[in-house]
Order: sequence, then C-alpha cells, then structure tokens
Amino acid sequence: MGSRVRNQFRNNPLNSKFSFENLLVSLADIKSCDKILDPTFGFSELIFKILLNNKEQKITAEFIDERFVAMGYIAALGLGATHTKLYTGEVLDEPMYVQDGKLEQFDKVITMPPIGQKLEYTDNVLDDKYNRFPFGIPSRKSGDWAFVSNAIAALNHNLGSKAVVVVRDGALFRGGMDSNIRQKMVDYDLIESIISLPVGAVEDAAISVSIIILTMNKPEKMRGKIQFINIDREMLSTKSLRSIEFTDEEIEQITKWYHDKKDVEGISKIVSNDHIKDTQLQVKRYVYSTLYRVNGRDVQFHSENLKDMKKVPLSEVVDITRGFNLTAKDETTDGMYQIIKITDIKDKINYHDLTYFNLSGNADVNRYLVQKNDIIMAIRGNINKIKWIDETVYNVAINSNLVRLRLKNDKYDPLWLRLYLNSPLVQILLGKSSVGSTITQIPIRDLEKLPVPVLCINAQRKMASDFMEKNDEINKAMNKLELERQEIGKKLYDEMNITGAIELL
Repeated sequence: MGSRVRNQFRNNPLNSKFSFENLLVSLADIKSCDKILDPTFGFSELIFKILLNNKEQKITAEFIDERFVAMGYIAALGLGATHTKLYTGEVLDEPMYVQDGKLEQFDKVITMPPIGQKLEYTDNVLDDKYNRFPFGIPSRKSGDWAFVSNAIAALNHNLGSKAVVVVRDGALFRGGMDSNIRQKMVDYDLIESIISLPVGAVEDAAISVSIIILTMNKPEKMRGKIQFINIDREMLSTKSLRSIEFTDEEIEQITKWYHDKKDVEGISKIVSNDHIKDTQLQVKRYVYSTLYRVNGRDVQFHSENLKDMKKVPLSEVVDITRGFNLTAKDETTDGMYQIIKITDIKDKINYHDLTYFNLSGNADVNRYLVQKNDIIMAIRGNINKIKWIDETVYNVAINSNLVRLRLKNDKYDPLWLRLYLNSPLVQILLGKSSVGSTITQIPIRDLEKLPVPVLCINAQRKMASDFMEKNDEINKAMNKLELERQEIGKKLYDEMNITGAIELL
C-alpha cells in the first residue's frame, strides 16, 4: 500500500521525478488561496508536489497507515509546510476532515485512490452519516465510484472548484450500480472532462487509467456537456513500455487541450449529455481519428454518411448467442461434444483437432451448438476473427469468447453477411465499441446495434458470388505467380552453381 511513495521516502525523499502527479496538479488549476484535499494521499506524491510549489498551501490529507502518515508529516515539515493537516483513517469508512459533524468543504479535491481495488464496505459506508453516496452505494468489485462520490461530497460550490480523480478505465463502462451512478452524475451535470491515458501512466501498473474532472459549478459553455480527451502513447515522447514520464511540454499541451474546450480530431471532443450512449464514458467511444488502418490499407471514415444508409440493427437480422464457458474439468478425449475456440478459426476449421468435452451440470448444450449457415465471431481478444459455417456439423459448440449469429429469416444470405462483417466499416465500428485495456472485448449490446445495409436477397447472393468467383481467380493467379517466382529463383541459383550445396524444398 503506497509502496511507490514509501520507496521515495526511503531512497530519495521529496525529489522524485514522477510526472503523473505534475499532470494532475496542472489540471487542478491550483490557486494559492485554495483549500485542497487528498483523501488517499498515501498512493501518490500529490501533496508534496503541491507543497514544492507553495509551502503555505492549505492542504488536508488522509491515509489508512499511521506510520506512513507520520512519515508524511515529517516530510511536510521538511518542506516548510505551515498549513498542512494529515490524518490517519480509512476515508470511506470514516473521513477525518469533519467540522461540527459535517464534512469540511474544499476548493480542490485531487486524489489517486487505489486503482480498481475490491472493497468490503462497513456499516459506516452503507449507512453514511455524511450523505457522500446519494447516487447509490458503488459496486464492491471496484471502489472507483466510491472514491469519486467521496470527492464530490467534499467540494464547495465556489466558481473554479473541482475534483480531479484517477480511475481505472473499467469504471467508465462497467454495468450494474456503477452504470446507475454514472448516469446520475451525467444527469446532475457534474462531469466536466474525462482524459484517457495509455498503459504506464501509473508506474508499474499494467492498466490504462483515466482522469475524471468534476465540478459543482461548470463553466457556462460546458453546461450540459462533457469533454473527452484521448492521449495515445504515440503522442508522447516516452520510450518505456512500462512507465510514462510526461515531459513539461506534454503536461502543458494536455492542460491546454483541457482549457481550450474545443473539438480536435483524434484528441478532443465536446459531447452533449443527451448524446452519451448507454452511460458509456470511455473516451474512445467519442474521440477517434477519421483515418484508420484496416487489413493493411488506409481507410477514411465518414461517420456522418452512415445516417443516410438504409439499414437495420444486426439484432433484427440474427439471433446472437454467446458461447459456452468451458472449464478444464469438462474437457475429455472421449467427450460427446467438440468446442471451437478462437485459435481454431482459420480459413478452414480442422474439426478433427478440436477439443472434446462433456457437459456438466444442467446447462442446455443445444444453446451453444452450431449448424450450417451459422456465423461465428470473436468478441474477446482477436475481434477480427469471423467464420461462416458452410458445411453440416454435429455436436460442435463454441466457447465463451465467441458468439453465434443465426439468421432469423431468409432475407439475408449468410455468405454475404460474413463478407459484410469482415468489411472495413464493421471493423472500424467494432473497434470503436470495444472495451478493455489489456484484453479487447465487444459488448453484446453494441454488437446488437451494428448497422446492416438493407438489400434484396438476390442482390446479396449475386455480389457474394461475384466476389468469391473473382477472389478465387486472383488467388489462383497469385499462386501461379508465386510458383513462377520460385522457378526463376531456382534458375538463378543453378546459374550461380550453388544448388549442389543447397536443396530447395
């Protein structure tokens, strides 16, 4: 807990080169008269970065570890701090910054809480006497929104007051109670900006994080809107894959984008609260470049033209069923069923090499079996893998990283649909919908909404047939050219008189 800062105390106190805190401080727009709170100060060096700028800054901070708080107090004294108050306590259970039975209010709350940590809520949280969780008790799986709610509760209503909170990207799209809390924060217009950062922003953490900036008093031009900013690794000078060291120039530029509140292609986008989709707040849903690289070629994406396309959602065309969550105990060499995994999806599926299994429990295996003319596609990991089942198969299921698309009627041709799902348009749309910082996933609800062109079945069959026929001709021509390449190479090596030493296989 707080190991990164502990190491700094131990090795080189108050002189670290970590730049993430500098970015947070820059975004907070701290004034010398501001009262500042960091309710989880043991997980960063934020308060010390602030004190280095102004030793007289009014700072209140809390952390659960008594020994660490004592070390922090000594460090603050070493910096000449005159208005710093450090408390020992677990802030969600018992905030210590209380006056006359009420939470003390601050101009700025800046905090990097434990990222994605599972929580065990006490009665003090479930029945909070300070009304810090008016939008609901956050999920126990991850405490991101508990710390966000706690930060908002400590903000005053002064113009310019704000909370700057670091969260794991998953907090921006998880369902359940987290989704309800996000929606209410959008409805109450508390979220000003969300800044997405690449893996390595938090040192030695193999996850991507985002910075949420919230305020009780938005600037006039941002009321009813949220700014999304996307910072990709390619935009930064850092070379390390494990940790990012933001330069002063990069911090200044990110802060400028935040202050400018302008649309910048591929970087910044202002989105009306009414256009927030399904409480999904991940930045890449709203900020993206119009130029993509798909299947080895550059593609210009004109999203506005999608509105004019006659289309229906994919859910009207097919039934979408997720595969079976196979466990090792179900696998057996003499099993009754076989299962297709992502790695099995190739130009031709080798059914003889598939894993065999028997079904345990009361699960209905028919729900997961595939049949001729089904389309299977990956929704986790390598999301570009799609396969049309063009032959009759028996007792073959799909695993949980795949979905089965089964046509609802004869209005669509399965081969045409598979070709469409492999198109650059679909690959771009699925890429925009994907979530997850380490393993990419496509939410089923987004797959259901995927637009499918409305065309007559005869036109579909003709264009699919024409494409496959021409594609076969091209493949044959390419194979012939490859054989010719090998022949002229053999002739060259014969003339070099080296084929006695090598044998071309």
